[in-house]
Order: sequence, then C-alpha cells, then structure tokens
Amino acid sequence: MYNIHMRYLLSLALLLPSVCRAETVRVVAPYLGSITHHYESSRLDLKDTGALRGVYAQWVNTEKFQANAFFYSAPDVNYSRVDGLHLNADYYLLPSRNGKYAVGGGIESLRVDLKADHKITGYDYLSMKNDILYYYGRAGRYFYFRPGAFDVSVMPYAGYALEDVSGDIYADPAFGPTPPRVSIDDSSSYAIGGVNLNASYNHFLEAQAKWMRRFHGDGPLDDCSLMLNFFFTRRFGVSYRFKYMEETSGSVVYHMGGVAITF
Repeated sequence: MYNIHMRYLLSLALLLPSVCRAETVRVVAPYLGSITHHYESSRLDLKDTGALRGVYAQWVNTEKFQANAFFYSAPDVNYSRVDGLHLNADYYLLPSRNGKYAVGGGIESLRVDLKADHKITGYDYLSMKNDILYYYGRAGRYFYFRPGAFDVSVMPYAGYALEDVSGDIYADPAFGPTPPRVSIDDSSSYAIGGVNLNASYNHFLEAQAKWMRRFHGDGPLDDCSLMLNFFFTRRFGVSYRFKYMEETSGSVVYHMGGVAITF
C-alpha cells in the first residue's frame, strides 16, 4: 500500500510540475540615467540628451502570471519634458517542464511637452504637445532550457496593436507671417511580433532581452530593450536598463542604473 501511494504521488508531481516549481517574486527598482530624444518632422529635426529618472516594478508567479510597470521622466531634453509609461501583463497556460503558453497585452505611452522661446534657429517661439499611446494584445509560448546552473527561457509571440497620436504644433517664425496651430492627431493599427529572452545564473545574475517589431503602414518600427540584474543578497542588488524605441516621429534611447530590491 505504501508503494502504491508513493507511485501515485510521484505521478502527480510529474503531471503537475507547477505545484513543485511555482515561485512568486516581486521586484522594485528606482533608476537614474540619461535619455536621448530625437524628434523628426517636415518642419523640425531636434535631437538632444538629458537626465532621466524612473522606477520599475514587477510581480511574477512563474507558473501563473507576470505583470510589470515602468515609469520614466526627463524634465529637460530637446527643450521638452518627456514622460513615458510601460505596462504589460501575461497569464500563463498549460505549464510543463518544457514550457508554457502566455496570453496577455500591454500599454505604452510617450508624452512630449516642448516650449522653446528664442532657442531654436528660425523661430521666435515654438511649442508642441505630442502624446503617443499604443496598446496591444499578444499570445506566445515560453520554451525552457536549463544547461547546468543556467535557467533560460525564450518566448516568441505575435499580436495586434492600436496606436493613437494626439497633439499640436505652434510655431512663430523669426521672419514672415505666423502660421496657425497645426494638429498632429493620427491613429493606426498594425500587427506586431517579437521575442523575449530571459536568463539567470544561480539566481544572482539575471538578464532579460526583448525585441518587438510593429508592422506599421509607414514602415516597420523596432523596440529593443535590455535589463541586467546582479544580486549581492537574496533581497538587494544593482540593475541596468537600456531601451531603443522607434516612433513615427523619431526615436527614444535611454540608459539607466539603479538598485534592485526583491521581496
């Protein structure tokens, strides 16, 4: 009877590996760094680098879900205040020893508020408000690889996104008549695809790389990011983030470093 019970319990463990391996992790990381913002249009071509601050938060149950949020702000770049927000979450399905399926979505926003008085050549005054918001749904599958002390997962995915652009430009040229305020409102939808790569070594060194392509009507737009974490203890470590994001009106690049806290 004892052997029958043991075989039954072992069978359950094989069929339900999530019960044995599920882990919940929460991470909070404040950051400081720099941002390079490039705005390009038929009237303007502005590129500048300024100071950046942000905070990242993540909540993961390795067999059920993941959710993360990242907010950043640059008070003075390209004569502008730049604010960005990234939110995404995935729900995991059919976890096994070899991988799991993921269904989820996200929201990303970028706000640029520019005011320049006698600072841009050819203009006595220039102001611009540019809000970019896109939200997407996606589905993919994680594939696990565990060579030695490394724990690696790869998730290819595909989905669909909607994008809304709102704002206006007001320019007072140094010479000639002042044109009216110009609206830059626009909206579009497109397919997306990408790959997420996660790797850790003995739970103290972590790397996360992401690439997403938006198949926009005006041409593909790429979004690439990298995060590296090095933990000195189970709760404290240092973190580095990099991101390159293309937009229809330019691009954003940032480098940030900070302290990572887990609980």
